[in-house]
This record gives sequence, C-alpha cells and structure tokens, in this order.
Amino acid sequence: MTAQTALLHDALDVSTRHVLPSRTIFRARCGILTPIQRLELSGVQEIAYTCDDAAYGQRASASAGLTWQDGDETGDLTLSSEAFAAGDLIAALGIHIESDLDRLSPTGALDGFLSDAPTLIGPASGLLRHPESEIQPGCVIDTSEGPVIIDRGARISRLSYLAGPVYVGENARIDSAHLVGPVVIGRECRIGGEVECSIFNDYSNKHHEGFIGHSIVGDWVNLGALTTTSDLKNNYGQIRLESAAPWCGRPELHRYDTGEIKFGSVISEFAKTAIGTMINTGSILDIGSNVFGDRPAKYLPAFSWGAASESLYDPERFIADAQTIAARRKTELSGARVEALRHIRTRAGQRV
Repeated sequence: MTAQTALLHDALDVSTRHVLPSRTIFRARCGILTPIQRLELSGVQEIAYTCDDAAYGQRASASAGLTWQDGDETGDLTLSSEAFAAGDLIAALGIHIESDLDRLSPTGALDGFLSDAPTLIGPASGLLRHPESEIQPGCVIDTSEGPVIIDRGARISRLSYLAGPVYVGENARIDSAHLVGPVVIGRECRIGGEVECSIFNDYSNKHHEGFIGHSIVGDWVNLGALTTTSDLKNNYGQIRLESAAPWCGRPELHRYDTGEIKFGSVISEFAKTAIGTMINTGSILDIGSNVFGDRPAKYLPAFSWGAASESLYDPERFIADAQTIAARRKTELSGARVEALRHIRTRAGQRV
C-alpha cells in the first residue's frame, strides 16, 4: 500500500543543515529530484516537517511549503535528514541520478525527449534532451559512463563537454564548460569552467573558469571567476566538516566525518565569492556568506562579511540584495522565504 502521509524529521546536524537552511534539506536536490519530489512521485499526499527548534522549524517549513508538526505524531512514512548526509550524498550521486531517471520514466515526464547531439560518445539511449533544449555545434556529450539528461530550455554552448551521469535543469546555461559526472545542475544555473561530482541547486552561478569538485552548492550562490575548491588532502586523509549553527539552536562547534577522502565544500544558499577565491578541502561557507580578501576559514559562519568572519552582512542590505538578484532572473522570493531568511539572520548574531 502506498504511504499517504510522510513526516520529515530534520536532525539539523553538520552533514545536512547548511545546504538550504531557509527551505530545509528536503527541498535540496540530491539527484535529479529533491526528497520531497520523490515522495510526491510515490503518491504521498500530505508531508509534514519537524525538528527540535520550533522557532526555526516553523519558518523553514512554511518557506518549503510543508506543514509544521509540533509533537509526537507520525506519518505512514518517516524520513530523516540523516539519509542525505553530505559525504554519502556525493559518494552515491551517480546512483541517485540514475534511480531518479527510473522514477521519472514511467510518469511520462521524459516522453518526447531526443537523443541527438553534434558529437556523441557512447550509447544514444543514454542521452535524453528536451526538444526545447539546445546543444550547439562543437559540444561533446559522453554517455559511456552514465546518462546525460538536458531539461526544457537548457542550452549547452559550443565547446562544452558533458560526461554522464549528468543532469542539466530547466533553462540552465552550460557555457564552454567541462562537466565530469556525476553532476547535477539545477534550474536557471549559469555554469562555466570545470565541475566534477557536484550538485548545484537552483539559480546559482559559476559562469567562469575555476574548479568545483565533490561539492554541494545551494540556491542563489554566485562564485566569482577562478573560484576553486580543493577536494583532496595532500595526505589522502578522510575529510571532516566542522560548523556551528546558532540560527537553529546549535551554537557549539560540531564535527562530521564524511568517511571519504574526496570531498570539497558545502557552499550554502545566497553565498558569494570574490574573484580568485580558493576554498580548502572540507569547508563550509554558511548561508549568506560574502567571501572576499584572504582565503576563507574552513568554517565561515552564516552571513559572514569577508573571509575572516569578523563582521556580518547587514540584515536589510542582505534582504535587499537577495530580492534584487531574484528580480534580475525575473522571479521573486516568497514572503515565507524572506521571513525565514530574516529569522536566520537575526539569530546568527552580530560580530564587529
């Protein structure tokens, strides 16, 4: 019997909380789809969200379009955020892309997709591109290691190379880029340079040269030209993440061992980096960070203004800038999301 109700439990731990704080990890891509989209495809009708910080959870769930659950009630299905831990997610990203493809195929969502490209390496059956997408001359699509899915309105500009498994979301632009799968590019992203084994959520920009590897990037991120992540220690040691999150009741530093020797960074929603930013292995740039100056600390707290985190992004300026950026993409942030962002910014505190 198909589950009719689901309860999403957010542990708010280091491994998941920094990707998409204003909308929860359950609205973040972990393949082609988000966890919520997978539940909806499976027939779940009602989805509730809970965590142990009600002030944060009420606002984040409203921003995510979820029902806030305060109490011990359960659904037919309970899903924990721990299923989407950063290290596990990157390690299994290719599997997630292909399993999401299997979920979508019976729904008819991929009906009419084409399998032609100017230069195709590997089986044609591995290329699925929407008829309203564009692959320009001079591109190479390689499906020998996995599928390449190009959604409605996406454009792959000349001299780009895509080696699957790769998903390119609606209206995304891949401009003379080198994508080595598994890679997920969200809707309306602008991508150039080199990307390997990484997830970009929606409306994020990495439009110039630079390398992003084994990393997770939130919504509305802008990475300046030549921004580069390290994803391997010189001693090949396992990579740990460390962070605090006062905005959700976690003011103390905690560590998370990814269990992987290759992991880059978690770059949270609305973060920005200046030209030439170099990001250490296992870094977390928290929500709203504006990185310029020196190399950023491995953990840069929420709304940090500069690489040393000595002061914070002015709250009203941050909201105004976020709304301006959304307007440039001919969209707007929902009132619930703005409220969640304001709440997170307030609880992040002020360092002078």
